[in-house]
Amino acid sequence: MDQQELGLRVGVGRNTISSMENGKSVSAESLFLILEHLNLIDDIQEVIDQQLSNTTIKLSRKSRKPISELDNDF
Repeated sequence: MDQQELGLRVGVGRNTISSMENGKSVSAESLFLILEHLNLIDDIQEVIDQQLSNTTIKLSRKSRKPISELDNDF
């Protein structure tokens, strides 16, 4: 399938497909439409879930540190 055909199937222009292939910015909507059409949406969801899990772990570790109070003396 070429860029033109993928664009037609997804509902975006060939330039959008070309931009994405070349690492340029495309809208999130276009990105997700293309990923869904190529059956890659579940793969990206796994990566997102893993990143969120890692972030949550890091945040919970930071919250265990005691909070030092500041003096009110100015």
